[in-house]
Amino acid sequence: MKKKNLLRISLVLAVAAGLTACTTNNTAESTEAPKTSTESTNAAAVEEKSGESLVLRIMDSSDSTQERRKVFNEEFMQRHPEIRIEYTMMSGDQMTQTLTTAIKSGDAPDLFALPSGVKLSTAVSEGWYQSMSPYLTRDFIDSFETGSLNEGVTTFDGEIYALPEAANIVNSLMFYNKDILAEAGLDPENPPETWSDFTDACKKITEAGGGQYYGLIESGAAAVRTEIELRSFANLAGAKSNYYGVITVVDGKNPFASEGMKEALKLYAELTKAGSIHPDSINLDAPSARAMFAQGKAGFLIQGSWCIPTWREENPDLNFGVMALPVPDDGAKGGNPYIGAQPWVGISAKCQHPEAAALYLTELFGKEYQGRVVSDGGFVSCIKGVNEEAMKDDAMLEYYNLAMSSGKLCPDPLALNPETANVYAKVKEVTPNLGQIMQGVMAGSISDTDAELDRYSEAVEKEWESAMSEAGVEKVKFQFDDWDPVKDYNYSK
Repeated sequence: MKKKNLLRISLVLAVAAGLTACTTNNTAESTEAPKTSTESTNAAAVEEKSGESLVLRIMDSSDSTQERRKVFNEEFMQRHPEIRIEYTMMSGDQMTQTLTTAIKSGDAPDLFALPSGVKLSTAVSEGWYQSMSPYLTRDFIDSFETGSLNEGVTTFDGEIYALPEAANIVNSLMFYNKDILAEAGLDPENPPETWSDFTDACKKITEAGGGQYYGLIESGAAAVRTEIELRSFANLAGAKSNYYGVITVVDGKNPFASEGMKEALKLYAELTKAGSIHPDSINLDAPSARAMFAQGKAGFLIQGSWCIPTWREENPDLNFGVMALPVPDDGAKGGNPYIGAQPWVGISAKCQHPEAAALYLTELFGKEYQGRVVSDGGFVSCIKGVNEEAMKDDAMLEYYNLAMSSGKLCPDPLALNPETANVYAKVKEVTPNLGQIMQGVMAGSISDTDAELDRYSEAVEKEWESAMSEAGVEKVKFQFDDWDPVKDYNYSK
């Protein structure tokens, strides 16, 4: 590991040599470093002599923390005037398309988030990222909570390729507009707890809205979000469905045609048939759905804690509550599934200044910045001690407590059996996938939901069998007979 003082020396030498940006400058947001700073006289003198700054281009889809990041970026450049930050924030779908094009053309940003739906093993095998281990200190690595940096998830062969953005808690709880529930004759202090009560509440809200608001608004354009929701409801119905992007098998089969999955999809079909889902949902990404909910366009929204700071800032009068997902009428047969911290950002394999990129990450994951975003109310840090000191927003505390009580840690083959990463690197996505099937149901183009899930399950089985065979990994590595979905999975076994 390189020590921090060596990192700083290398930065100064890089600038002295006249090195410029890692790649061309074409980002949506660019901020120049202030001319004055408190940096060392050597660094300032080198910058004045060279007349150039080292540029770090950074791209992610972290819209809920972008205002904090702008401030952080300004402060970072004041501390390090030899580095100029160009930060671009895009929606998840936009970023995926933009990054894919940039990577293929050799013009990837220096630091970028792993696009939704892409496994880190795939990104590493295709040469997107370089190992950041040589540029991180042991103290920095040890500052992460246990389980944040896992072999097969963020790390391969002991080399760290990506860091998690935050602790991974359940990100599919339900927000509800208390004023709208009251207008519809419902008790805002006692939101629905079962599927039947929920569908009835959505109908009443839609009728009361008269076209002005509906029962539920969805991020229908984001297949990732719709799949996460479907898997969550399915697990509550006993499907033993793992979290998004991860597959587990039960009795040798995937869970996608299980009774629990079919019941969950029928729930959405029923809501669609009743006209209880906002008609614009199919075209909305997550930020748009969140904004329309805040404008009083729906009684319910299913998203994560990131909504809270945005509403506090943009919609301070929004009278909202948070609740666990409703459960089947005959009771929950599982919890809301989630897995440990997931890979978020890595250093591009094309980055010529990984020391500077590592310095940025070291400060981004420092207690000062992490405490700021936690205190905003929509963020759970993966850095030791931060949450206990900084979480103060009442709604966030309620969300956090509900997430911990209703969420159940499920087995992650990548963390428990790292060799499964070879399968993920080879498997090809079956389309339409679960999220796209959900989109079809909400759009009214899929009516026979059972048949669609049977088709999907069969196609997935063939594809995974092929990938397992090619990778030389047995199917048993994806099966966890000791998994009780109503309890947190015990990773210590």
